[in-house]
Amino acid sequence: MALGVHHLLLVEDDRSWREGVDRAAREAGFVVSSVADGAEALDWLRHRPRAQHPDLILLDLVLPRVDGWEVYGQLRTDARLRHLAVMMMSSAGGTPEVPLHGVVGFLHKPPEPDALVRALSERLRELPGRPTEPPRLPYTLRLSDESLYALHALPAPVRHAVRVHLLRAAELSATELPLASSWLMALHSEQPSLLVTVEGVRVVLEVDDTACALTANIVIVPSHLRCA
Repeated sequence: MALGVHHLLLVEDDRSWREGVDRAAREAGFVVSSVADGAEALDWLRHRPRAQHPDLILLDLVLPRVDGWEVYGQLRTDARLRHLAVMMMSSAGGTPEVPLHGVVGFLHKPPEPDALVRALSERLRELPGRPTEPPRLPYTLRLSDESLYALHALPAPVRHAVRVHLLRAAELSATELPLASSWLMALHSEQPSLLVTVEGVRVVLEVDDTACALTANIVIVPSHLRCA
């Protein structure tokens, strides 16, 4: 298998899906470990030696307690876990256009678990090899309660796109790359800040270089995306 993937860690809260994917993946030749949510996934990984870590994490993005985006952020800022490869999956349509370190793909969840495993196997065969790791740990991404509420009110595809770009901004903040593009720019203000713009949604990130952290306190949602 591409990437040398043999052992999967499945992170899925729906029991029927978890059992179905587990069965189908084992029949396809994978060794499978499974957990029910993001908090359990992080605990599982942190209490095992690296030799027992999975080759790939199959990560649902919509999870209770700790969602898939937060799991990914925790993995990237933990030096002991940041080597892990992730395949994201969601019932929401669309594929993130901005690359995230360690994410080898994004799967749309089909109606049946068997179809998901077939899509996973095909995607793995297409991959050339493990992604290279960046030289430095990314900044931690913090979301205020107000920003979380605003993001959760967005349509799922837009919410996913915004979260991808916020995490990518956290990765770029730890590099020497210029922070200016069609979606990311530095703001001239007393407090160092970044502006992330995705599909009309604007998020202001306060930069704390001492703590190596970005904090989202302001989310501006265009009127056409607001709930009626």
